[in-house]
Amino acid sequence: MISIVIPSYNRKERVLELLRDVRAQEGADFEVIVVDDASADDTAEAVRREFPQVSLLVNDSNGGPCVARNRGIRAARGEFVVGFDCDVTVPDHHLLAKVRQAFAESPDASGFALRILSTDGRADDAPRWWHPVPCARGSDLRFETDYFSGTAYAFRREVLIEAGLYPEILYMHYEEVALALRVLDAGGSIIYRPDFKVVHHADEVSRRSEIQVFYKPRNQVLLAVSCFPLPKCVAFLAPRVIFQFLKALKGGHLAEFHRAMSDAVTKSRHLIASRKPLKMRTLRRIGKLRRVHPAETPATD
Repeated sequence: MISIVIPSYNRKERVLELLRDVRAQEGADFEVIVVDDASADDTAEAVRREFPQVSLLVNDSNGGPCVARNRGIRAARGEFVVGFDCDVTVPDHHLLAKVRQAFAESPDASGFALRILSTDGRADDAPRWWHPVPCARGSDLRFETDYFSGTAYAFRREVLIEAGLYPEILYMHYEEVALALRVLDAGGSIIYRPDFKVVHHADEVSRRSEIQVFYKPRNQVLLAVSCFPLPKCVAFLAPRVIFQFLKALKGGHLAEFHRAMSDAVTKSRHLIASRKPLKMRTLRRIGKLRRVHPAETPATD
C-alpha cells in the first residue's frame, strides 16, 4: 500500500483541490494522511467535512514542514510514502499506480524525485531544481540524483525512517537536502523520474522574505555542521556566508543576517555532540554525480 502524506498550513482551498485529485487516482491501494500544522483557517474542518475517509492529524502548534511531514510518515501504514505539498495538483490519475510499478521494477531504488511543473503544466518549476544535471538538458531524462524536493516525492517508508526523517531543527528550507544526504550515506539511491509529474501552484507565503533572509543562511550553517566533515564544512560555508552577508548588506537586512548567524551558532552547539559527518565514499559519490553527465535515457510517458 501507498501512504500519501500531505502537510497543510492555511491553504484550505489548495488542499481540498489536491485531495480531489488524489481521490481520482486509479490502479493502486492507498491511504491519505493530512497533517494540519495548526492552520488559522478552517482547513481541518473542511477536510473532515468533504473527505471523512482521510486520516487527519492536527498539530497543537505550528511546527513547520519538517514536523508535519515527519508526523505523517510516522503514522503511515504503507510500504511506500508519496509526499505532496498541499499546493500541488496531480493531473495524472494513474500516478500512484506508476509509482508502485516503478518500485517493483527498481528494487534497489530508495525513492524517486518527481517532476515538478509550474502552473502552466509544461514548464519546469526551476526554483525547485537542485539536481546535478542542468534543468535545460536534464528535465526529460531519467538519472540518479542527490536531491529531491519535498514538494513531491516517493520513498520506501523504511528508508526515510532509517535516515532519521526530516531534520526538525531546520524548521523549513534545506530539509530535503539534508534528508537526501542521509539516504545516500546509508547506501540508498534516489532516481529522478520525469514521467511522474505534478503541477506546483507556488502560492506566495507571508514568510517568503523570512525564508530568504533568516532560514536560508541559518540552515546552510546547520546543514554543514550536521552533515559535513570539517574541511568540507569550511569549504561549503565560506563562500555562502560571505555571499549572504553581502546580500544582507545590499538589501538592508543585516540585523536579520546577524540573528540568523547567532541562532545558527546556538543550535550548532547542540548539533556538534550528535552530528554524523557523511562518509568519504558518500562525498565521492555525490561529487561524481555532480561531475558526470548521466546516461541519456529519455523517459516515456
